[in-house]
Amino acid sequence: MFPGGGWHWQGPARVVRGRTWGGNLEILHWLLATDRVGGVADHTGEVLIVETSEELPSATEVYRMLRNLGERGLLAGFPAVLVGRAKAWDFERPHTVAQRRTYADEQRAAVTRALAEYRPDAVVVFDVDLGHTDPQVIVPYGGEVVVDAVERRISVRY
Repeated sequence: MFPGGGWHWQGPARVVRGRTWGGNLEILHWLLATDRVGGVADHTGEVLIVETSEELPSATEVYRMLRNLGERGLLAGFPAVLVGRAKAWDFERPHTVAQRRTYADEQRAAVTRALAEYRPDAVVVFDVDLGHTDPQVIVPYGGEVVVDAVERRISVRY
């Protein structure tokens, strides 16, 4: 089970169980562009895991990448989404604490906007310690995850 401090939950209070799929949003977008992510039937019922990198994509870009997943019908198939805590700084962009907070808020807003358009009933958990962040919890792709929005906990079976 994940240590759950600081998560932001959105969506209905329900329990979602499914296999994990996803990864770094920029890479997923590249795979989408080359038609290597599979179709809607391949991912329906899975739990989407997304995070961004130290390249610090803008909120506009994050929205566009998710919109493209939505336009392909993929977002509609995910009953839950785990969003990694945004990497809001880099050595080349040493943002202040206020800038980091603004960046993270804008990232959450971009994800919320895309999901409101393509999967408004999804359970969404923001700021999970996965992906390009510190500390980092490893979540296997294809492993089973339970996203419990009632008890506000996430369990992963490796």
